[in-house]
Amino acid sequence: MLSYKYDFELPSKRRTFLWLYQVLPNIDLIKDIYKLKEDSELEDTLSYHGLCPRNIKTEGTWIPQHINNNFKITSIRDVMKLNVFSMKLIQEEGLISTFVMDIENYTKDELEEITYGNWISVVPNINFSPTLQTKINVINLIYTSIVCLVEDLYINLTRLHHMYKNAHGINVYGIACDQNNNLYMPFIHV
Repeated sequence: MLSYKYDFELPSKRRTFLWLYQVLPNIDLIKDIYKLKEDSELEDTLSYHGLCPRNIKTEGTWIPQHINNNFKITSIRDVMKLNVFSMKLIQEEGLISTFVMDIENYTKDELEEITYGNWISVVPNINFSPTLQTKINVINLIYTSIVCLVEDLYINLTRLHHMYKNAHGINVYGIACDQNNNLYMPFIHV
């Protein structure tokens, strides 16, 4: 902790600048770091108010007993980040699809392609614009059927979304669900 010779305390911003200047004596870099910090805080605030508007009362509050318990804080932030990203996925046109799966109509090789995520090139009659309720059900199915850490799920979904956006109109990456609520997603190695 810094000790001061003065009878007043510096504001939070100046105290942060002073601390960073002792570690990194480049004022332009410090301004950039502080700007990133402010942007991150603004994004957290906007996403919170986007998820929980003022007219909706949320039940319960979480008050950390030990403020240095980073695991709880990080976990809550990761869940919030995944929820915001899931809303973005639901709004993306063509990313989430549905189809009717008839196992008898496919060969062994085609079933293997479908299982490993290449269902778009094998399955006919894909509904690329399902209802909003169906898209929400698919996202909920992802949460319940994929067993991994929240951060890993976020990274995998982000990578899948990035690959979908950069496929330049060719629908080779996407998320689908059949009539039996089986999830079909390509495996994306991050």
